[in-house]
Amino acid sequence: MRQPQNGHPPRKKAAILLLLLPLFGLLSCSLFQRAEPKAPQDKSPDLRTGQEEPFLFFTPVTDYTIGSGDLMNVLVYGEPDLTSIVRVSNEGFIELPMVGKVRASGSTTPELKERIEARLKEGYLVNPDVQIILQEYKQDVVHLMGQVTTPGPYRITHANTLMGTISKAGGFTPIAKRKKVKIIRKENGGSKVFFVDTTAITQEGRLQDDVLLMPGDVIIVPERFF
Repeated sequence: MRQPQNGHPPRKKAAILLLLLPLFGLLSCSLFQRAEPKAPQDKSPDLRTGQEEPFLFFTPVTDYTIGSGDLMNVLVYGEPDLTSIVRVSNEGFIELPMVGKVRASGSTTPELKERIEARLKEGYLVNPDVQIILQEYKQDVVHLMGQVTTPGPYRITHANTLMGTISKAGGFTPIAKRKKVKIIRKENGGSKVFFVDTTAITQEGRLQDDVLLMPGDVIIVPERFF
């Protein structure tokens, strides 16, 4: 029997096709996986997991007036040797590496930040970036009154919130009016009064509605009338 003049013999063609079939199968599976759309990831925070960081828990205090005895962390970005934890002296100064004494008492943290950056620009750094974190206040006490388990004065740090302090006091009593917690704050020689609906925080998960407390705040939890 004569062989075909052009091309491979039929048996050889069949063998070649059998060898190529697995390769075609792998290629088609790979293309299918690439073309298959991926399910979108759910990036919304799940408040039940406790993984989301409350917004106001880490909000820096900017309108607090620094005074003697305050403890602060002065961070200089990219310069660990210039970063230090310092306490304001009785005379109202702090002392920093490469800067020396800087008046801190009577200033807010943004004002002190600008002052330190200006000193660092005088021959040390071209564009210094200073961050100030208050760690202890000279008057680090708030007064919690009314319908909580244990009323009284409570020490706070720069990150304490209304709900965190109420939790320290053992929580609300059964007759607490949680929708209208009153806060009285000293401000510009006078006082400011505002109210917080804590049920929006605890029941609706609105952590952004929590309030960052300031030294000297008076918190009053009124009684709920049936």
